[in-house]
Amino acid sequence: MEKVGRNDPCHCGSGKKFKNCHENLGGTTDPRNRGFVIGAIVVVLIILAVVMITIDSQSTPDSGAPGPAPEGKVWSQEHGHWHDI
Repeated sequence: MEKVGRNDPCHCGSGKKFKNCHENLGGTTDPRNRGFVIGAIVVVLIILAVVMITIDSQSTPDSGAPGPAPEGKVWSQEHGHWHDI
């Protein structure tokens, strides 16, 4: 394929000069590609945020305790049972 000069008619048939039509698109002829990539990045960031929030909410101090503490007892995550205060 022959290289298109800046002042030659654009290959897309718009009738514009190449420099005013497709030269600045960086080699892509479909401007929707940029929006798709940006959308995909946003989706991935949202998923990562949800995962981080879920992990953080599972690491609360009382996680693993089988209900409210009996009087005079505290839950030991390390041992997995109640201890006297």
